[in-house]
Amino acid sequence: MQNQETIKTYRLLYQTVQVCKAHGVENVMLCPGSRSAPLALSFMRFEGIKHYVIPDERSAAYTALGMARQSKKPVALVCTSGTAALNFAPAVAEAFFSEIPLIVFTADRPEEWIGQADNQAIYQEHIYGKNVKAEYCFPTDLQYPDSEWYAIRIANEALNIAMQHPRGPVHINVPLREPLYLENEPDFSGVVAKIIKFEQGDKSIPNSIFESLAQYKKVLVVAGTHRPNEKLKQALSDACKDKHIVFIPDITSNLIHTPGSISFGELAIDAISKDTTENFVPELVISFGGPIVSKTLKNFLKHKNIKAHWHLNGHPASADTFQRLTNILDVNAPTFFKTLAGENALSFDKAYFDAWATLDIKASQSAKSAIESLKFSEIRAAYEIINSLPANTVLHLGNSLPVRYASVFPFINPNIEVHSNRGTSGIDGTVSAAAGQSMVDDRNHILMVGDLGFIYDSNGLWNNYLGDNFKIIVLNNHGGGIFKTLPGARSQKELEEYFVVKQPLRFEYLALQHNCEYIFCKDLEGLKPALGQLLATKGKPAILELEFNQLLSIEDVKKKLGQ
Repeated sequence: MQNQETIKTYRLLYQTVQVCKAHGVENVMLCPGSRSAPLALSFMRFEGIKHYVIPDERSAAYTALGMARQSKKPVALVCTSGTAALNFAPAVAEAFFSEIPLIVFTADRPEEWIGQADNQAIYQEHIYGKNVKAEYCFPTDLQYPDSEWYAIRIANEALNIAMQHPRGPVHINVPLREPLYLENEPDFSGVVAKIIKFEQGDKSIPNSIFESLAQYKKVLVVAGTHRPNEKLKQALSDACKDKHIVFIPDITSNLIHTPGSISFGELAIDAISKDTTENFVPELVISFGGPIVSKTLKNFLKHKNIKAHWHLNGHPASADTFQRLTNILDVNAPTFFKTLAGENALSFDKAYFDAWATLDIKASQSAKSAIESLKFSEIRAAYEIINSLPANTVLHLGNSLPVRYASVFPFINPNIEVHSNRGTSGIDGTVSAAAGQSMVDDRNHILMVGDLGFIYDSNGLWNNYLGDNFKIIVLNNHGGGIFKTLPGARSQKELEEYFVVKQPLRFEYLALQHNCEYIFCKDLEGLKPALGQLLATKGKPAILELEFNQLLSIEDVKKKLGQ
């Protein structure tokens, strides 16, 4: 005879999965476990959602994050009770600060067994702290008529909040009593969950915004992390050409080389002499998107003479990155710049625009000349890689040096999509997040990552769903080479032992272990053929390891500019 309380639990979870589907969830990432079995089985038996199973919770969570980032839809994530939930935490934090919707389900013991030396029982409520938009706990017992209604209501609320701007992760803790399994699968085909949807329309732009714009002559627009958007790119190009706004895109904005933009912004700022700085300081900064990689740009935009800073598509807690924030506008960027380009009465300082354009052209030309004179080094290799990738490729940049190389020297095809985990800028989920994106997209996904970032997340290859469109380029300088370039760290006597953490590894056997094609290169002559082999690999993922014996810093290359 089937346990009636267990049947009620499965009935509730069946409706919970219906709620997820109704709010756009198409994929669920499952981590194996016993306590989470009712949750996992409910998702696996629901035909409208595709499921994946990855055992390592930290890697699984980052993989789910990548899937959500690529698909632009919420992804559900399920784990068992205990420390499994803690292993989700790094990816949950990245999702929060990158505004990526994850629906995190953690199975739990009943409340009375927490702290009683029961297996896999820890304090799971509030486990992610402020790194989730909202958190909920399902009722443990369902004998009361309102319990099921309550659980379905908060499931709807969680999904609505996850997808409301700014998007982000939500946590639903699900205490489950034994027995956890049913002898026979019940027929819930006639059970229909209540769906509650939050509808939000586009915001119109008040005329007062453009009236305020008219008082400024020097306007600089900066774009942080952003998804590709052709309408936005066209609107910004028109605004640059017709209105003379200065536009500096971040490498992760997917707006690099927008016609009229200042794509070599960091090098352009470096070229500004001290006695002409005031000529380049904007009166008004307009920003949109997420974090910005370049510290040089961020410091420049903290200048005391900037009169105002407007942030588009904002919310009440929008970041004051440049310490000059004056206005948060609940208006999306494509609509704003399209409307701006059509405002015939508005135009800004052309001489200001031309001065920045001249700096950008000179920076691009001198950087190209300087890099092409380099011998085999990480910077030369990064230049050759991003400069040679074919259109319609998705490039993933590891944190620390890879994303900085691309940021400072963005010689990249404008039709290449760029992503990086810049919400928290950690190295811990680089492989997994890129893998997740490749799982829901047919294009080639190329990850350029440092050796420590690759080692740290090598479990991201413990994944039965990877295809030959996932390719990794490891820049192996045998340690945390970035610390050799940082003024504070490089002068410490503990540099090698504590900061660099030198490692002697190569990755041939790791590639073999995970059934990946392995390619090795340690000189400039072999780089182009190696890249060709990487891109041509079929039937399995591929890893190209580039080995470097000495590190050339970004500052070293900057010193060569203009020589």
